[in-house]
Amino acid sequence: MQGASKYRLFDTLDRTGRTHRAASTVAITAGGRDQSFAELRDRALRLANGLIGLGVRPGSRVGVLMSNRHEWTEALFAVAASGGVCVPINVLLRGLEAGYIIDDSDVEILIVDERGEQPLAELPRLPSTIITVGDVVVPVGANVRTFESVIESGAAVYPSVQIGVEDAVMTYYTSGTTGRSKGATHSHQGINWNTMSQVHDLSVRSNDRYLVVPSLSWAAGFHDVTMALMWNGGTNVLMPTGAATIETIIDQVVENRITHTLLVPVLLRELAANPSLLARLRDSELRWVLTGAEPVPATLTNELNAELPACDVVQGYGMSEFPLIASLLRPEEAVEHAGKAGRPTSITSIMVQTSDGQITDVGEGEILTRSPAAMLGYHGMAEATEEAFRDGWFHTGDTGRLDEEGFLAVTGRQKDMIISGGMNIYPREIEDVIIAQLGIRDVAVVGVQDDRWGEVPVVVLLESAAGSANDVMRVCEEQLSSYKRPKRVIVRAEPFPRTPNGKLLKRELGPWAQEQITGSAEPQ
Repeated sequence: MQGASKYRLFDTLDRTGRTHRAASTVAITAGGRDQSFAELRDRALRLANGLIGLGVRPGSRVGVLMSNRHEWTEALFAVAASGGVCVPINVLLRGLEAGYIIDDSDVEILIVDERGEQPLAELPRLPSTIITVGDVVVPVGANVRTFESVIESGAAVYPSVQIGVEDAVMTYYTSGTTGRSKGATHSHQGINWNTMSQVHDLSVRSNDRYLVVPSLSWAAGFHDVTMALMWNGGTNVLMPTGAATIETIIDQVVENRITHTLLVPVLLRELAANPSLLARLRDSELRWVLTGAEPVPATLTNELNAELPACDVVQGYGMSEFPLIASLLRPEEAVEHAGKAGRPTSITSIMVQTSDGQITDVGEGEILTRSPAAMLGYHGMAEATEEAFRDGWFHTGDTGRLDEEGFLAVTGRQKDMIISGGMNIYPREIEDVIIAQLGIRDVAVVGVQDDRWGEVPVVVLLESAAGSANDVMRVCEEQLSSYKRPKRVIVRAEPFPRTPNGKLLKRELGPWAQEQITGSAEPQ
C-alpha cells in the first residue's frame, strides 16, 4: 500500500516499546501501578486483535467511556492498530449527552468502566457490543464482553490491516462553548504532526515526568505532552478523573517528582491564592506549567512566575480541531509578553481576518490557522467543515490581535463579541482592565439586550467580590472609552458555569444575566 512505511498512530508507541533502552522504562503510572512501554505495547496489540475478532474493521467507531487509567491508553493504541476510529466520551456526561455522541459518531463498540456506569444506564440506545473494565452493571439485553477476555483472545502481533496515514483514527467532540458539540475527526498523520511538533517546541526529553491532569477523553488529555512522551520515552502520571483539586495536584507533583504539568486558569487562580501550596512547589522538581483553555490575565502569570522562580508558567493556545498547541509563549518571553498566547508553533501559521474580510498577519479579528496537524473535518457535517476551512484557512471562531512581532493575544470568542450601537466590544478587554486594576480573579463580562443600543456590556462578579462593584464601575470609567463601559454590575452567588475542562460558558452566563436585569429594577 502506498505510504505503508509512514508512521501511523500506533507506531508512536511501537517504536518506543521495541527500543531496548526505553522498553523497560515506565510509560504510564496510574492507580499506584507502573506500566512499562513494552507491557503497554503488548496489551494494546492483543486488544487490537481481539477487537478485530469482534468485528472491528478500518473505519469502525469504538467509543471509550472511561476514567483515567491504564486501560484507556491501551484502548487508544489498540483501536488505532486495528484500523478503527477512537471516539472519547467524557464520563462526567449524562446519558442523553453521551448518547448524542454515540449516535452522531456511529459508535459500534463501547468500552466502559465503573465511572461510566451512570451514563451507560441512561443511554437511549446501546451500541452493538459493550466491553466492560472492572465491575460494571450493564443494562439488560446488552451484548457484553470483558476487557481482559478480549485481550486474552488476541495475539501480540501487529494486525495485518491496511491503514493509510490520512485515514481517520480519532474523533473528539468539541466542548460546545458556543453550541452543540461537533466531532472533530483526525488522521494518523495529523496526530503524529501534533505529537512531533511538541517534542520540538516544548523540548520534551526522555527523563521528563508529566502529570496528566485533564481527562483522557479531552483532546488535552492525550495531546498536550502525553503523546510526545510516548514518542520520547518519558513517563506520564495519570490523575484520577474528577479528583483534580489544586491540593491533590500539588500532592501528585511532589510525590511523583513531576517536572511538567498543565493547569487551566481556574486552577492557576487557586494556586496563586494559596501561599502554602506555592511554598511546596518551590521545593519540588516542577519546572514547567502550561496553561490555556481561555485567555490568562498578565497579572496572574507574572505573579506565579515571580512566586515560582525555578518553574516557568507559560500560556498556549490551541483547539480540539488541532494543533492542540497552535501558539506558545516561551519561557524567555513569558514576563515581557505575559497575557499573550505567544507566537505560532513550528507547524502552525496564524493570521487574523479583520471585520472587512481582509486576511492579515498584523491586526485584530477572527483567528485563522493553517497546519498539517489540522483535523480532517467534522464528522457527518460537510457544510460545517466547508465553512470552517474556507479561504484556505481554518476559522477558529476566536478573536485576537497579532502584533508586528507575531505575538497573538486572544480576546475571546466571536460569538461572545458585543455589538452596541454598531460598535464592536470585546468582553475580554473589559475583563482585563478589571483584573489588572482591582486584582479580582473571577469576573466575566457578557452582553445583554438593550432597547436603545441593541446590546450593552454588564459585569458579573462572584459574591465574594460583591464589595468591589462600585470600584469596578469607577476603573472602567477611568480606563475605557464610553461605549465600552459596562452599564451595571451583577453579583452571582453560584460559581460561574464552565465546561468540564474549565472553559467559561458565556452562552449560559449571558441568559442568566439577562434574567437578573429583566427581573430587577435597581442595579446592584
